[in-house]
Amino acid sequence: MSRGARLYATLVAAVLAASGAVAQTKQVDRVASFAKLPNWTGFWIAESRNDLGLSGRPPPDHPQTRGALRGDQAPYTKEFAAKVELQRKNNTGTAKECGFPFPFVMENPWVFQFLQTPEETLMLWGGREVRHVYTDGRKHPPPDEIWATPWGDSVGRWEGQTLVVDTIAVLPSRFPPALSDKAHFTERLRMIGTGKFEDEITIEDPVAFTKPWKVTIPYERVTDLDRMVHGLCDENDRNPVVDGKLIIAPAQP
Repeated sequence: MSRGARLYATLVAAVLAASGAVAQTKQVDRVASFAKLPNWTGFWIAESRNDLGLSGRPPPDHPQTRGALRGDQAPYTKEFAAKVELQRKNNTGTAKECGFPFPFVMENPWVFQFLQTPEETLMLWGGREVRHVYTDGRKHPPPDEIWATPWGDSVGRWEGQTLVVDTIAVLPSRFPPALSDKAHFTERLRMIGTGKFEDEITIEDPVAFTKPWKVTIPYERVTDLDRMVHGLCDENDRNPVVDGKLIIAPAQP
């Protein structure tokens, strides 16, 4: 081997060794980042929904006034409050839904779980809703590249064991609370004890509210499940809406 060839081979070996060392360092750093994440494994459900069953509907004698996000105490402007009241009066029928939007998804009857990585935290519900919370330092897309969706766009950061989430571009829906498309959400998710969790949500809406509105949703760990089984709202559909009422159709032979 010539002297030039030996020098080239030595240079290639040095570059490969350096690349391997950098890759190994990045892997070690990522493992260390994983180790800093809180342990939110398992299944969770909002305490206000835990006795409703999979249907999400209360029995006839059950008061339907629970739930932090109902909006009864929201600081609506006079104009927006009148709009909300008119919508309630006109909402005489029942509609079927496939999927719960944000923020109502945080208090819906399905169980959910977290999937955490250093770059992103996922929230996955039994109804197949998914929230992506990016924690890798990225920002929201610019105004000309973002559009409203039922779950909005969420970015987050860790403050110790608390996940702080910033969400914008949420499409208004018929689920409570009534909001405009200008609503801005800040969440603080954290464990508050063994088998206890909470999401503190501050909602700012310059169109609907006179001031920010803060609600806290408590959760408890579900201990009688060992896997997520996703529902499919149009499978085995025996719940048609007839004359504005949700009924149970007889089974087909």
